Amino acid sequence: MTRADQPKNLAHDLDHAPYLFVEHELAPGAVSPYRHHPGDHRSFIVIGGRVRLESRHADGSGHREYGYLRGWHAEPGATYRFAQVGVEPAVVVEAGSQTGPVHESWDIAPSGAAETARCRDVDLYRVDKPWGHEVWYTNNLDGVPYALKQIHMTAGHQSSLQSHQQKVETNYVVDGQATVLNGTPAPHDTDAVIDTDALPRAVHSRRSGWSSAANVLHRVIAESDYTSVEVSTPELDDVIRWADDTNRGNGRIEVEHAGARV
Repeated sequence: MTRADQPKNLAHDLDHAPYLFVEHELAPGAVSPYRHHPGDHRSFIVIGGRVRLESRHADGSGHREYGYLRGWHAEPGATYRFAQVGVEPAVVVEAGSQTGPVHESWDIAPSGAAETARCRDVDLYRVDKPWGHEVWYTNNLDGVPYALKQIHMTAGHQSSLQSHQQKVETNYVVDGQATVLNGTPAPHDTDAVIDTDALPRAVHSRRSGWSSAANVLHRVIAESDYTSVEVSTPELDDVIRWADDTNRGNGRIEVEHAGARV
């Protein structure tokens, strides 16, 4: 049995990150330790290869396999591990709350009665956008202190230039390449005109990412078809749009959710 690599912190550029966001890499034959976290929700998305989830739950859903951009939630109290399957190495990102300890064991399998807590599939609630679409993976969780999304943008499009009053987010590129404007504090005057050419920018490609704190201007420009996974605090409707190619206003755009689908 090969052990999974130590997870890589993807929110390292935030001081006191309000959520957990890490990457696990599994070589062929690798497996994670058994995990048990009595106080926290966790969510997992496969971004490379294929993974088998092994858990013990009374409904018999103990073993399932997940491929690209699919994954599971682990409820507080669930006991589980995950293993690489197939010929390609596997890469999994993990997001969640981190208020309590995580108990891990490499060698001792869970024993005793089946868990009442369970691992279940992430939601596939899709919201179409003028520039592409989002998939809200945590839409089927209530009251958790984080949100997890897939963001897909088609080549030549860009997001609104935006900021958030409360929301903090970290994006990690899964596929494609994007130019990211990020890091300038948002003006206090909401009628201010922003010179986007003066904003700091960087190019990000697969397995690189960035964080945006509250009240920081940011925009993503798709240089190719582009997909990322984003973890954030839960205020998904907290959006101030300083510039937008389709003149959308601030906050939640109800028409985008009217056609939302799983």
